[in-house]
Amino acid sequence: MTHETLSGFVLFPTADIIIPEERQRKAAEPDDSLIASIESRGLLNPIIIHGNGELVAGERRLRAHMKMKRTHIPARIFEGLSHIEKFEVELQENLARKQLTWQEEVRAIGQYHEMKLHLNSQNGGSWTQMGTSTALGISQGHLSMILAVARDISDESVATCPTLKGAFNLISARADRARIAAQSRGIGVAETTAALIPALPVGATKEERTAALMAGIKNVNMAAETVDDLDKNIKAIEQGRVAAAALEAQRKLEIVGDLVVHADFLEWAETYEGPKFDVLHVDFPYGKGYSGARTRRTGKEHICPVYNDNPDIYLGLVEGFLALQDRIAFPAAHCLFWFDMSYYQWTIDQFEAAGWTLTQPFPFIWAKGYQGIASDVKRRPRHVYETCLLFSRGDRKIVKLDKGVIDVPVDEKLHLNQKPIAMLKHLLGMYVDDHTAVLDPTCGSGSAIAAARLLGAARVLGVELDSNNADVARLILQRTVPTESKVDANDS
Repeated sequence: MTHETLSGFVLFPTADIIIPEERQRKAAEPDDSLIASIESRGLLNPIIIHGNGELVAGERRLRAHMKMKRTHIPARIFEGLSHIEKFEVELQENLARKQLTWQEEVRAIGQYHEMKLHLNSQNGGSWTQMGTSTALGISQGHLSMILAVARDISDESVATCPTLKGAFNLISARADRARIAAQSRGIGVAETTAALIPALPVGATKEERTAALMAGIKNVNMAAETVDDLDKNIKAIEQGRVAAAALEAQRKLEIVGDLVVHADFLEWAETYEGPKFDVLHVDFPYGKGYSGARTRRTGKEHICPVYNDNPDIYLGLVEGFLALQDRIAFPAAHCLFWFDMSYYQWTIDQFEAAGWTLTQPFPFIWAKGYQGIASDVKRRPRHVYETCLLFSRGDRKIVKLDKGVIDVPVDEKLHLNQKPIAMLKHLLGMYVDDHTAVLDPTCGSGSAIAAARLLGAARVLGVELDSNNADVARLILQRTVPTESKVDANDS
């Protein structure tokens, strides 16, 4: 069988082309506009066939020629295509047949776009998103979303989203939080990008390491395609990635020698000049005058710590905390504030007067199983839950959506009012990511800062008045996250 060869393709008899049985479907029938286009301009895009005449791509174009009773059709032989042309053909067919999951589609289109960028760069040309959009028949808006997700598709939390839109929303939310965190730290990212952070020199001094880190952030113009050609959502994601790189460099500079400080919080905060925090987990005494059992097991001995819990203590701590908030909190921050419902309105009034916004009128609720105070066993039910008000400032976004109540029983009791790490991970998980710095001003046994570390917080710090409690907090941190409970000795 011979076929006429013309400029990179062949004129192949339509009667000799084999349409695989699994391809035959109604959707492949040509419409009048395609037939009219072929009649007026000819076939601009040859079909693809194997050397034996089996159709690979272009069934609608072939059927249009058959309907027009044309005996030959321009075709390209699949085996003679370049690697990238074969990849493109297979991708187009998979997209047309909808045989790919959204994750496979993102990976394939992302790979194709990168291949075209690389090939055109080698040949001294250029390739844009419009080129990929046209070649694959995808709208530019949809392609922008795909390419934004493609860069993070190796992230399990992105890849396990049920839909492409969900993955895009997750990435957008991360970028938004990174930008807000960077702005809170005074890092401008609107028109900047970041080079890779250099490896720290072995044995370098603290000053040399700081200089090396800061050299890793360079202010340069972002590529035109990412700033000028994409919609504002894609630009926001790109700026978020820049912010994340800058935050990583900044995190390495925010060195804290000890994760638990033994001090009176108000006295400590009055002179504190270190890096600020994005999330404040606050668990002051509730001001209830509680005078029950005070012993706790530490593994060494039974200790009876001093624990003042009268209304004046609570009111004074709240007022002092709010007066010193700007020394410890970034302009965009969250405050998770445990309290007793007796002080509900007063506490909200104090925070709102200090510039905080109550994110919802309903507190987060921790149900403790059957454990709790029974103040009057003949007239009242046992109080088996605790409440936490959720405040924000600077419109800092949450990390993920989760339920506002959780039932977790009290586990070990190394501290009078110790909260379980599992419960705190649930609560903090809505507010803490790997860019977050967390402060607990009365950290007790350290459960909250241990939970924050387990969630990947960039930096944590607990302040505790009682020296024995501080020791217990260090013990829990060492036991929970042993490889991260101390910073490198060179940082001290």
